Amino acid sequence: MKGILGNLVLGMTLSLSLLAPPAAQAQTGVIQLAAQERFISLDQAVARVRRQIDGDVISAKTRYVDDRPVHYVKVYDRGRVRTFRVDARSGRIM
Repeated sequence: MKGILGNLVLGMTLSLSLLAPPAAQAQTGVIQLAAQERFISLDQAVARVRRQIDGDVISAKTRYVDDRPVHYVKVYDRGRVRTFRVDARSGRIM
């Protein structure tokens, strides 16, 4: 009985991990890559943008562009919304 229950739990865990939203999978990938290659985190990218602009951060997410992680930080500043791209490898605001 224990073997069947263990296999059932393992199967459910694997199934649920495949149902994770792509954004969550992308963020997990960036965290793993950051640990291996010393990329800047999404939180670090947001902090860099905040140092440059005096506005309210609306959202922040990571996407891959040509197999490179890029952090997108959306900021409300002086009546308009601006989106900043931060290269996760170099930390440079593009």
